[in-house]
Amino acid sequence: MMSEEFKIVLTSALTILGGIFVYTTGQIISKFFIEPIHDQSRCIGDISDSLIFYANQFSNPGVGKPEKMDETQKVLRQRASQLTSKTHVINCYKLFELLGIVPKRSAVIEASRSLIKLSNSVHEGDGAKNDELREKIENLLNIRTHY
Repeated sequence: MMSEEFKIVLTSALTILGGIFVYTTGQIISKFFIEPIHDQSRCIGDISDSLIFYANQFSNPGVGKPEKMDETQKVLRQRASQLTSKTHVINCYKLFELLGIVPKRSAVIEASRSLIKLSNSVHEGDGAKNDELREKIENLLNIRTHY
């Protein structure tokens, strides 16, 4: 038969171990799944911001100040790079894709390519085609910059 003190100590120890297990599991889930998905989502928001902020540059290629066009080109290419890198660090991507939590990987790849094309068309190109690229990126990432 267990003494009352032993029961108290055992209950306390099991409670502490249970708490440690729950905390550790929560941290693992957060670091390996939730944070990478949130980072990708934030990156998509940054892309939306860039598509709005730099629209006057890529919709009128070659017209702006050279330093502003350079900045636009750099930022759009950087957004493409960030989108790809943030997507690669998401564990179990296929599962989250099937659940509709993240965009399809093929859409992310195509959006990244389109951002690079848009970046390459800032200094010279066709403004109408650049607007089509913007719209394509929006559709692929399910974002809207024009309401």
